[in-house]
Amino acid sequence: MTEITKIEEIKSGQRYSVNPTAFLAALILAPLVVTALSFWTVIGLFALAFGALPYLVIGTPVLLWAVGRIKPSFGEYAPLGFLGNGAMVAFILVVMALNGSLQYGAGAASVFAGFGFVFAPLYAGAFGSLYAAFHPNIRILQTV
Repeated sequence: MTEITKIEEIKSGQRYSVNPTAFLAALILAPLVVTALSFWTVIGLFALAFGALPYLVIGTPVLLWAVGRIKPSFGEYAPLGFLGNGAMVAFILVVMALNGSLQYGAGAASVFAGFGFVFAPLYAGAFGSLYAAFHPNIRILQTV
């Protein structure tokens, strides 16, 4: 039921206020918080090293789009990380297929997909939680 409500909110054209300072702070701190909570797995440390650049390149425009349209929370933003990572994996596979080296691309894509499908939603969800905490006065600016 809540999923239908969220989809209706997006379709209705609601726009939320955007705080650039809260956005930048949450964008930088989200991977660090996830790494701090998962460092004991050692994989979390490598995820930060390998995932920081894709998180910033893919996550920044996706999250910038989302903060104005979707009310921030962990559960609302985590699927965006999953979809962003899926788009990156698909892009890697298409580029490698066009270059004729799909067997090498499949290996790279599987590494990014394996860790990315776990950590990308965590990074995006942590961003949503941190952004909501840093910008508590979120207002609806426009309703169509």
